[in-house]
Amino acid sequence: MQETQQPSARLAPSAPIGVRTASGGQAQGRPESGTFVREGVELVGEPYISARGLGLKTFAGYAYHDVDVDVHKGELVAVRGRNGSGKTALLLTLAGRMKQSEGTLTVGGFELPRQRAKVARHVGLSLFKGVNDLQDSLTAASAAGAELELYGRKARHDAVLDYLRAWGLADVATIRVKDLTSEKLTQLGIALAFAGEPDAVVVDDVEDQLTMTQSEGLVNLLLDAARTRGVAIVMGVVERDLAAMADACVYLSKEGE
Repeated sequence: MQETQQPSARLAPSAPIGVRTASGGQAQGRPESGTFVREGVELVGEPYISARGLGLKTFAGYAYHDVDVDVHKGELVAVRGRNGSGKTALLLTLAGRMKQSEGTLTVGGFELPRQRAKVARHVGLSLFKGVNDLQDSLTAASAAGAELELYGRKARHDAVLDYLRAWGLADVATIRVKDLTSEKLTQLGIALAFAGEPDAVVVDDVEDQLTMTQSEGLVNLLLDAARTRGVAIVMGVVERDLAAMADACVYLSKEGE
């Protein structure tokens, strides 16, 4: 169960961040559980995503339970927990793709689950296994082109290459999905989540088959995207030190812990 420790200050989107590493001193003071928020000035305005007492009960028990979280535009929030703690289910709920059974949730002023269709148009989804997997035969360029077209954006060859270049993926444009490294596949998933120019983005595992250095690079990519694009981002992580790189973290324990 998430603890209800309330922060007194939150980092402003305009604050400079620099490159941060999981091994830095800031990581050492973070709690093992509950909610922490990085020190800084207060964020202005209402949170884009706001949940209170959120829970999802299944026949096997709770996937997650009693979650409180706020995410502002320009902010990166981590959802941390061991495998099986309900991270993916919570992320999909915050993105409007899964229905909670308890609590209240608003995204961009829309109430969930009643207005899920409207929320889905404003929240980008990175790659989630079993939800929006890419076809193995697609190249990175064709996957990006299809996603851009889906949102009515220009998908000419040059435009697609420019888009991939902006996300550090120009070098794998002609590589098929099945041949991409785990790092590049995760990076492509993040890029695709931004294709619709969303107000919020939800990212699943940034650690799967990756080194800590690679995962740090992806977290810094998300931090930069949150700041420069003014997007509210939520990511799922297992490692404590990766969670400590975010502006705030909500910890999920497995039922019974």
